[in-house]
Amino acid sequence: MLGVLLQLKQGAGTKSLFDTDYQTIVILIVVLIVYNGSLIGGTYIRHAHLINSDLGKFMSKISLLFGALALGLELVILVPALGVAALLFWLIWFVGFVVYSYPYVETLFTKAVGAFEKLKEYLKNMIIACCFTMNSEDRTGLPS
Repeated sequence: MLGVLLQLKQGAGTKSLFDTDYQTIVILIVVLIVYNGSLIGGTYIRHAHLINSDLGKFMSKISLLFGALALGLELVILVPALGVAALLFWLIWFVGFVVYSYPYVETLFTKAVGAFEKLKEYLKNMIIACCFTMNSEDRTGLPS
């Protein structure tokens, strides 16, 4: 509905929305891209059971967050006073989202660091094993 109202505002004025609200329109386009990407990604992960359902739920929450931001930005363009109030509400919601998702992100980070440590040890052991096998092969052909 707000998209239709944006078109009406575009048709009513002589200037383009990019001329009057350039930064807001560019931010709106970026937010809509992130919103659609996270919506598609979250839906795909949940239906395909690729990683786990927690990541799909997390991406769905990001999608909702950016969808609400897109609505707030459209309100800023149409009715600036109401849009600023909506953006303040969104900011409070965003802080709550960050506080709520911190344990999940911390666990994800800890698991990633652990995986990199295991990979580092594996590569270290492979290099050591490779060096020892090369040294033993070099010695087999030599007379004693």
